[in-house]
Amino acid sequence: MAPSPSAPSAPSPLSAPPSNPPSAPSPLPITPVRHFPIPLTPHHTQPILITEPNLRADNLPLETWASSTILASQLHLVPVSFPAPSPSMIPILELGAGTGLVGIAAAGVYRRGTVLTDLEPIVPGLEGNVGLNSGWLGGVEEEENGEGEGTGGGKVEISAGVLDWTAPGICTVGAKVYRASETKAHVILAADTLYSEEHPVLLSRTVGMWLARDSRARFIMGTALRVAYLEELRELWEKLEGLGLKCVKEGKGMAEEKDFDDERLVEWSVWRWKDLEDKEESEQGQEVA
Repeated sequence: MAPSPSAPSAPSPLSAPPSNPPSAPSPLPITPVRHFPIPLTPHHTQPILITEPNLRADNLPLETWASSTILASQLHLVPVSFPAPSPSMIPILELGAGTGLVGIAAAGVYRRGTVLTDLEPIVPGLEGNVGLNSGWLGGVEEEENGEGEGTGGGKVEISAGVLDWTAPGICTVGAKVYRASETKAHVILAADTLYSEEHPVLLSRTVGMWLARDSRARFIMGTALRVAYLEELRELWEKLEGLGLKCVKEGKGMAEEKDFDDERLVEWSVWRWKDLEDKEESEQGQEVA
């Protein structure tokens, strides 16, 4: 999500200053844990645990939206072929991750390293939700590619960091800094990331900078079909097509009414590089001939 500047709250004139400044950040308050049953395979559904602490960024509270549940539930139906591990490749990158539901699900579905990103105020919430799911995630081993690529056997690593769409060239995860000029992502995820007229430009630019130039690379997104932002969704499609991406799969899903009071109808779509698809099809045609 893109940031908007806001002034810090003024201190109350009735409040006395603390005698001793805190030496460390206060822990996040304890909040209820929500359980989201997400299919990781056609035969296995994993309850993903999510909390929504009182954190805000871009004037929005940290919350799990309907589009996240729909997109997370679709991932096991979207096959992705991954290249061999490389220091210059992030297997899965989630943009505007919010509570991290989609990225955590992706780590379980694809069994690949995943980086969840958002604005800095949201990262503690992401880290907390990764920790909540560490039990079952700790048992997920990185899958060896069917092509013989990849090592297999290692534990899937999942981490959280900062990626600001207004300065999209840098992603900071703890002490580690990824630069889009040197590192790419094989799969990029984004759920419910359109709520400003600036977002089609910011999101498409960020995707264009980070998505690997590989015929197997994918951008997968889900968006609630809110009437107020349908124009932004159309613009985003145009921007993605302008980058040279092509939608290869799409669908709609309806979230449960008992879980959400916001817009529940969600559109999801899968994108790949059009020129690389055309080249791949041409090469396959030549092999058949």
